[in-house]
Amino acid sequence: MTHYVTLTIPFVLAGALLAANDVTPGMNRFAAASYRQLAEGTGNLILSPFSVSTALSMLLDGARGQTAGEMAATLHQLQRSPGYHAAVAALAEQLTKEANGNGNQLAIANGLWVQQGFPLESPFEKTIRTLYHAPLTAFDFRENPEQARQEINAWTAGHTHDRIQELFAPGSIDAATRLVLTSAIYFYGKWSSPFDPDRTRVEPFQPGGGGTVNASFMHQKADFLYGETPSAQILEMKYQDTPLAFDILLPKAQDGLPALERSLDSSTLAGWFGALRMRKVVTAIPKFRAESAFSLRAMLSHMGMAAAFGRTADFSGIDGRRDLALSDVMHKAFVDVSEEGTEAAAATGATVIALAMRQEPLTVFRADHPFAFFIRDTRSGVILFEGRLVQPK
Repeated sequence: MTHYVTLTIPFVLAGALLAANDVTPGMNRFAAASYRQLAEGTGNLILSPFSVSTALSMLLDGARGQTAGEMAATLHQLQRSPGYHAAVAALAEQLTKEANGNGNQLAIANGLWVQQGFPLESPFEKTIRTLYHAPLTAFDFRENPEQARQEINAWTAGHTHDRIQELFAPGSIDAATRLVLTSAIYFYGKWSSPFDPDRTRVEPFQPGGGGTVNASFMHQKADFLYGETPSAQILEMKYQDTPLAFDILLPKAQDGLPALERSLDSSTLAGWFGALRMRKVVTAIPKFRAESAFSLRAMLSHMGMAAAFGRTADFSGIDGRRDLALSDVMHKAFVDVSEEGTEAAAATGATVIALAMRQEPLTVFRADHPFAFFIRDTRSGVILFEGRLVQPK
């Protein structure tokens, strides 16, 4: 099976006043906060906090006043440094440079879609075009919003290897739309230590709520980075010839995922990941595929950027006037974990309307009940994807 992930992200410029890694702590705080918000629901979960951060960062460049302050705080970038956008771009460039090759692929793309004849402030357009590498495409949203919606969805599908379809549902883009910002990310990674398909067999998985369901479990005994907390086991599986890795946080109690999720924050995750050590582990991991789709308006408002969605929104950095408000932020994500590796994709769309060597003891890691997972860059530490598996599909 071929595995891919598509991601829309800002790209790097030399001479940034912030280093690429300077924006990583804020991005990971946003990732942890987003996970806790969305984990209040039920069922499987997958999202790309990196894609959402990128889309919102593009929009942040056009925000002013209270709107800008709330957005920066929500993104955990409390000081709007003039080098922020260049640093985000540099991080994206660094990621794509290090994660591609030898059969692996990490792709990032951004887009800017604007009403025909709508005037953009020159600094905003320059930032989006030169740092985020988002070409400007003009549409007539007033007269034909459905055609615009279909073409933006086609762009998203193309940049995610058709894994993200229908980012915008019918009616979500209408005659009031003035611009849309999109960010897409796609990743395909091969395991450094792949699983033998001949050892995959159907075994019981205990989903949340009790009972069991059948799932296809992949098996191997190999050296992995591993750690434990009082309440969880942590397993890290590397992707071949890249700094990217897949981390599973498995509660020791069958019903322990909700408590584990409530404890997650960026500093806790960094401490756990930093304490992992190599040891021989007997693994049993379910093959799974998960998809999620969200409107992030309620989540982002709850996280502190309500002004962006209201009549007092200030996006005067976009068009020089205070006549724009954020209508919604849509997000879709996909992940597929198999014997060969991982394929993941995500896209975010923000619509703006008129007014995003030592012998170790043998360890057994059997992920046969709900768990959380992360796909991250081990060099910078940035989290690209996060989610949970409650029921294998």
